[in-house]
Amino acid sequence: MANYFYVKSGGTATGATTDASATNGVATGALTGTWSVTASEYFDNIRDATVGVVSPTAGDFILCSDAHAFSGDAGGGPIINSGGITTAPIQVISVDNGNRENYKPGASETLTDAIDEYHPQGNVLFAGVSLGTNDNIFEPDTLSSVHVQDATLTVTSTTDAIIYVDTDGQFYRFTNVDLAGTGSDVFYITRGATVIWNGGSLSGTWTDIIGNIVSDGGASIYMNGVDLSVYNGALISTQTSSTNCFYMRMENCRLHASVTLPTTHLVSVMHRFEMFNCDDSTGGDFHRFYIADGAGVAKNNDATYITADEAWAYDGSTKSSIEVTTTSYCSNAKPFVFELPAQYVDLSSASTDKITIELTTDLTLTDTDIAAFLCYPDGTTPVQANWVTSGKTVGTGNYGIDPLAAGTTLTSSALGAGDWTGEPTSPNFYVLELDTSGDAGAATAVSIRIEVYKASIAAGKLFISPQISLS
Repeated sequence: MANYFYVKSGGTATGATTDASATNGVATGALTGTWSVTASEYFDNIRDATVGVVSPTAGDFILCSDAHAFSGDAGGGPIINSGGITTAPIQVISVDNGNRENYKPGASETLTDAIDEYHPQGNVLFAGVSLGTNDNIFEPDTLSSVHVQDATLTVTSTTDAIIYVDTDGQFYRFTNVDLAGTGSDVFYITRGATVIWNGGSLSGTWTDIIGNIVSDGGASIYMNGVDLSVYNGALISTQTSSTNCFYMRMENCRLHASVTLPTTHLVSVMHRFEMFNCDDSTGGDFHRFYIADGAGVAKNNDATYITADEAWAYDGSTKSSIEVTTTSYCSNAKPFVFELPAQYVDLSSASTDKITIELTTDLTLTDTDIAAFLCYPDGTTPVQANWVTSGKTVGTGNYGIDPLAAGTTLTSSALGAGDWTGEPTSPNFYVLELDTSGDAGAATAVSIRIEVYKASIAAGKLFISPQISLS
């Protein structure tokens, strides 16, 4: 049976024993109604709730009044340990001061000492409880899976971070969380970690979104619907180590007009940055597209596009293509891979349904230099995945591109000189074709994967139209 630890600033509970009414701050069952006026029935802060004779374990709740507003020294900060990432969580929740059984965001704590941090260990939830420190907010000591929602996390030290990870195996999820302060790195990760941030904003002054990743553990960072418009630095700092894995993906985020994207490919083929539907408030186009790894870069180019195409930007007027460059690392072993924006098509016909992707280049390209791939639901058995590629394959049922073949020059497009705005100086016009008529599909939203195997494609050499056609 779960224990319930009650926290409100001004409390004097010690956690010496448990009983039904939380005489010492710990109840054996959830309490209801108005918060107790007896200070001995609740703890002064979260740390006090974790250091009594009875302390929270897997499945327990630390319930903070929404009127809780602690500020002070917390003796190094609370250690909240559920005993493992697969155990029942310890849940730290802000509840209504008038109805203790109801969730109500509003509780807050500010740890003022320079060595006070929160140390979540194992499986932990913080719901509606805003946290502030004069150190890092979170510094996990062991494997941790932490979810924070409906809160603000504030760092007041100029040399600290929201999350400081120096232990492998960390998973953090932020839902509707604002990150504030004047810290160095928002996320400082020297070991293996994953951070998912859905909704919220960044405020204050920060040196980096993510600090230098220096260990083999690597990191994955996902941000969706986050307002980053106050930040005018580099979205990723320079990653100098080629031995770690790093992945950062951004979607639907608002950016500062002077934010810095990677200016070229990343230092390692094990590093990758992806950004979709992000723009600053001055552009409002909501179509910014940028992918980079150690093998190449794909980005939207508003100066080159098929003239007759419809505008695909949020403002209804901007047209674009996707410009692709590759490095000397690019090969069949490490292709440069990205996806075209998803589009809805009906693939149910058994006689037509050929998807065409237009491109222009001043290179001669073959079906072993570049290929498109499509995975789509079968028309008879939708749960069955059908695969088709434009590239050169060997044998029935195989769709890996032949790494030994010289390749055949790509099919010429029906488009020609003048059909593209901003086309290369001596352009070739090609198409990548995905024919699904031999294995009919269903009506679906498709996302087409492009793989480029040709090394050292320079800027201004290869442009792909993001708008597909179906015939």
